[in-house]
Amino acid sequence: MADVRHRLLAGATHTPAISQFCPGFFIFQIPYSGLAPSAVIGFTTPVARVKPYRERPAPVPGVEEQVIGQRYLRLLEDHLVHLHQQRAHGNRTLFYDHVVVAHLLAFFNPGLRGLRSLEDIFDVPRIRKRFGTPRVPHSTLADAQRMFDPQMLLPLIESLKERAQLQPHDSRLDGLSRQLLAVDGTFFTVASRIAWAVFNGSGKGNVKVHLQFDILRGLPEEVALTDGQAGEGRQLRATLQKDRFYLLDRGYQEYQLLADILKVGSDFVVRLRKTAAAEVVEERPLAAADQAAGVVRDQVVQLGWRSDQTARLPPLRRVEVSFVDRHGQAGTILLLTNRLDLPAWMIALLYQHRWQVELFFRWWKCMAHFRHFFSESPGGMTLQVYVTMIGLLLIAIETGAKPSKYDYALMMAAVNGWAPLEEILEVAARRRAERARAAEWQRAYNAQKKNR
Repeated sequence: MADVRHRLLAGATHTPAISQFCPGFFIFQIPYSGLAPSAVIGFTTPVARVKPYRERPAPVPGVEEQVIGQRYLRLLEDHLVHLHQQRAHGNRTLFYDHVVVAHLLAFFNPGLRGLRSLEDIFDVPRIRKRFGTPRVPHSTLADAQRMFDPQMLLPLIESLKERAQLQPHDSRLDGLSRQLLAVDGTFFTVASRIAWAVFNGSGKGNVKVHLQFDILRGLPEEVALTDGQAGEGRQLRATLQKDRFYLLDRGYQEYQLLADILKVGSDFVVRLRKTAAAEVVEERPLAAADQAAGVVRDQVVQLGWRSDQTARLPPLRRVEVSFVDRHGQAGTILLLTNRLDLPAWMIALLYQHRWQVELFFRWWKCMAHFRHFFSESPGGMTLQVYVTMIGLLLIAIETGAKPSKYDYALMMAAVNGWAPLEEILEVAARRRAERARAAEWQRAYNAQKKNR
């Protein structure tokens, strides 16, 4: 067809007239010497479109130094090299450090909710170059999660904990020499086909995350994942350490567990069931500060009524505290502790701070969108939980504060290259100052309202 057009153009007696037929196609009308004077030959021909030149925007300064891009990976560099060198099959191209980087990217991008989403992301050559990873096929990543030992991430987590600074906290807690740990567990729903996670034979799948939350640093200290039927007290007993102050809900009211805490050289405050049998040994007077904190009664008691069937505990302290719930209903709770030297108002304050672990669970599930596991094996799920802890610690190191939903959203922007990290940190600091002023105003308002 091209030869025919060239020959026709060669025999033309005049310059061809050109008119556009449709986008990308033009009509050539050519007077030809071999025909009548009014005769023309017309044909269409495709013409390549020329896109208008658009100047590419200049790169945002500092984008290449983003949180996960290079800056965060440098914080993890030594440990990632160690993970990469772990013994592996000679044909393997996806190593442990690649799995950690992929999970971190998913943590900072909640839209990546499955293995196929991660596979698609790492199919982009530019992303692979930026993070130094190969392609991540979903089947290979699933096998790697099941095979790699999540306990190998614990040294990395401990290293990041040492870099995380002490967070702003209630100064009244500074007099306590032991590490304050709020302990609790939470459920995550999983697919019913995961046999090891079937809960109580109901056909529903559940796994439980057991967490010890550091009150003063505002970060997780210990975390473990089990099936939904695992007892919270049994899990805590396996991880007890010396010089800790455990803040416990009434689900941990187990006399043998309390005896084990005292045996390792630690303290506790636990909510006591009102049906717990106890013999009053001493009534303690209440100071004005105790009454202002809502303390109703302060007693030394001896727990248990069958000494041959319960663990032998020394005399403990029972503090009764009044409260008003969110519905305006008044009530009281009983708190049990081995610390006879602390004022009663301090015992009430300590239990009040136990709710930080509940707030963390809410932040974890609702704000960080941690609701979906990428694996169906216990090891793979634990690996994902540990990488989440790494992500939280990285945010705390950069911001110097307990991670909030605002910090998380801003760090997502930094990871995705929307702005330099330095500008992100400035906005985060300004937001934190605004929240601190609002909280101070609220406290002053509540105190003024209470004194009316």
